Amino acid sequence: MTRSFPVQLTCMCLIRNQRNEVLIQDRQKKDWPGWTFPGGHVEATESMTEAVIREIKEETGLIIAPKLMGIAEWLNKSDGSRELCGIFLAQVTTEPTVMTEGRLFWLPEKELSQVKLAGTLSDVLPVFYGEKTQYFQDNRP
Repeated sequence: MTRSFPVQLTCMCLIRNQRNEVLIQDRQKKDWPGWTFPGGHVEATESMTEAVIREIKEETGLIIAPKLMGIAEWLNKSDGSRELCGIFLAQVTTEPTVMTEGRLFWLPEKELSQVKLAGTLSDVLPVFYGEKTQYFQDNRP
């Protein structure tokens, strides 16, 4: 029995400003569309922390000092692969200057639990807040 299998490494960051608002991305891509946090794929030559810094700069223009809060995992029922996502938190004092993946806007943090977020993002929120260190979703049939 082999112990290796395909894994996609990704990262996502909840970015908070000084007004207790979080940066929301209205993502328009077919994979995980809707309201989400900025992030993306980890390149072969970078760590998850390097990837989240790069992705946030590319998608928002913001420079962040991210804190790793935990991980989220999903099993892909269509191809058997796994996605492993580094979950990060960052504080900023500046405004986004770039919007490459969809419209960006600030949402009062207390409203996060009341809005429809993309995919399983609502279920992952406890990891962003340090209430849990891991989220796992088994999508097998």
